[in-house]
Order: sequence, then C-alpha cells, then structure tokens
Amino acid sequence: MYYYIFEQPRNARERADFEKIRDIAREFSISGEVSQASPARSPEELVQIAIEKNYTTIVGIGDDAHINKIVGAILNANVTYPLALGIISTDPNSLLHERWGFTSPQEACETLKFRKLEKFTIGLIEPNIYYLTSARIECPKPTRIILEVDHWKAEAIIDRMEVSNNLYILLERYIKEKSLIKSAYNWLIGKDNISADQSIFKGKIIKIDSAEPLPVLVGDNIVAKTPVNIYRKINALNIICKRDKIMTDISSNKS
Repeated sequence: MYYYIFEQPRNARERADFEKIRDIAREFSISGEVSQASPARSPEELVQIAIEKNYTTIVGIGDDAHINKIVGAILNANVTYPLALGIISTDPNSLLHERWGFTSPQEACETLKFRKLEKFTIGLIEPNIYYLTSARIECPKPTRIILEVDHWKAEAIIDRMEVSNNLYILLERYIKEKSLIKSAYNWLIGKDNISADQSIFKGKIIKIDSAEPLPVLVGDNIVAKTPVNIYRKINALNIICKRDKIMTDISSNKS
C-alpha cells in the first residue's frame, strides 16, 4: 500500500511531471493514495495521516527539504510496524538526486515496484531534527567554534562547517590570495582568488558550541542554533533504492 506525498509543484513543467508519475504508477500497479503538501497541510501532517491509515510505504516526491521533513516525521512517529520510504528526488543539483534521481517517471516507478530495500543511517540534531542529507553552519566571518567529537575536544576557526547524516565532518576556512600579481593572473584566467582549507574527519557524537549562537541549517531551513548535539541513528530507516544494473560482457558471448 503506497501513500504518495508530492511537494507543491513550483512550475507548470513540474506539475506535468507529477501527473506523469501518478499515471505511470497506476500502470505499474503501485497506485495508492495521493496527497500534496501545501501551506494548509505540511508534509509532517501528511505522514501522520499515512501512518494512521497503516500504509506500509510512504513515497516522497520533491526536493531535499521536502524529503527531510518526511524522514523526520516518520522517525518522530515511532512507527511500530514495518514501514519503507520511497524517494523521487526532483532537484538535479541536490544531494539526494545522485541516488534517488531518475531519468524518467518509468524508471522511478520500476524502482518503487521492485522494492529493493536498504537500511540507512539518519543524522539527529537534538532533540528531534532528523536529516538524510547534511547539516551545516555558514559563518558571516571567520568564527571560533568549540568542537567536541567522541572523546576529544578542540577549538577551530571556520567559515563553514558541514556534518553528513553519517557524521562525517567537514571544516572549511576560506583563504584569500595575498599576492597582487597572482591575484591579477587568476583574474585574467577566470580563477577564483579564494581557496578553501579543509579538514575532514568522522565521529559518533558531535557537540558544537560558540561564543555567539550560530544558525544550523538543513537545506535552506534554520533548524537549530549552537550549542547543539548531533548524533546518528544507525539503520534507522528502510529506503527503496535503485536496482543494481547487470552489465552483459559482450566479449564473453563471442564465439
């Protein structure tokens, strides 16, 4: 039983794409109840309706922000029966599109029908903000943060920080080219005069603090402010994934 939660379409083309998905889902015998998020009814409310009706598959169709809201609503509901999430990512520039972006509505519906399930780890910002993508801090100027990861603690000056759902941590400090000659040369060849010094590591529990509260964003939404604690929930959610493509070795068929 499928319960589809469409994002509110942003233009006529997206509206037409959503209609195609509905039509092809019926052809693939995976039709179900269709709903659409709106200012009057949020994705979180629609997830609650699906759970109250005991749907075993919720399908989110939309951008990363829409999908993250659905993920959070499912996990905050503490569902007591087996439930799977299907994803059709509609933003080609998003983090989720590589895994859940499709070349056609047919490919998306084939994936939903085949139901190849994988368990995914989900990031959690206390007390109840879940995300499948990443959380980040964008600083208006270089800012000192206090970072506690598992059993070690350190201070760092950053311009940007990102924490994935698996708790990979990226710290960035932007460095401006100081040489006038090299700056001029970079300008002539179209190269940026600002580079990023990056540090990458991984943790299980992350605590972030700062002298002044810094906004923590998931997508374009501010979901918290420092200080924050971030955890991971391992194998927290069953998600339908694309089937592995089996490539035929042409040379092996030659006589």
